[in-house]
Amino acid sequence: MAGLPLDDWQFYVVSAACIAAVWLIVRPLLPRGGGSPSCSNCGDVASSRRGRGIAITHEGKQV
Repeated sequence: MAGLPLDDWQFYVVSAACIAAVWLIVRPLLPRGGGSPSCSNCGDVASSRRGRGIAITHEGKQV
């Protein structure tokens, strides 16, 4: 059974591409940091979503 092809340049290119793809997929799932003290809402995901709401109606009455 053969080992890893550590002397082949294509191994490193494909490995780097896989690491970059995993990072792009996982990055949105990670929690954001607290932000700097000068930015009060940078890390607060709930407050950034607040204000983008829509009016919900049920049988013609707004809920």
